Amino acid sequence: MTAYLTDSQRRIARVLRELTEDVGYPPSIRELAEAVALSASTVAYHLQALERCGIVTHAPHRSRSYQMQ
Repeated sequence: MTAYLTDSQRRIARVLRELTEDVGYPPSIRELAEAVALSASTVAYHLQALERCGIVTHAPHRSRSYQMQ
């Protein structure tokens, strides 16, 4: 499944995992965007694509809820 991910999606997934492990909870979309040097809307778009692929999960209407599967 990860063979179909773009470089940006792979980088976002890696940074999401690393930041979650370092701090103990998932980063916000803005924090993640800053870490990967992309806009928040671009990161949100890629997170939705990762969710459709089953790489991450997300609880609607909750902040900091993107987590690696």
